[in-house]
Amino acid sequence: MATMAGNRKGTVVYTTGILRKSPRTRYALVDAVNLGQASRNITVQVIDWSSGSPVPLKVVPCNNRKCTQTVGPNKSVFLYADVSKVQFKYEVRIHQPVNCRFVTNVFGVTQMTFKPLEGGTVLQHDLVRIGK
Repeated sequence: MATMAGNRKGTVVYTTGILRKSPRTRYALVDAVNLGQASRNITVQVIDWSSGSPVPLKVVPCNNRKCTQTVGPNKSVFLYADVSKVQFKYEVRIHQPVNCRFVTNVFGVTQMTFKPLEGGTVLQHDLVRIGK
């Protein structure tokens, strides 16, 4: 797991809220870009809510239920979870720096081409802050 590099102002937690899964959605994909001058960390969780109770899914590239990646200055990364077995609904939670130069977007995408699907996109300005 990465260290909290260059993260002086702390982190904030955002959620997509619960998203209804399209039958063609294979992955929940998070794109993050750091437009700042210092490395920053992002931690992603994807939760299956189909049963009414939270079931954490493994997030790639860590293959853990929480995945932390360092994003260098002027760099981008993507993290994703396989949601193909999610029956109805899922949520993406993102722990990211309190920094306006760090932006994340979430997409429900198809299998190979990672093509975004209508209704599965949550842009940074639509994410809901749920904690620090």
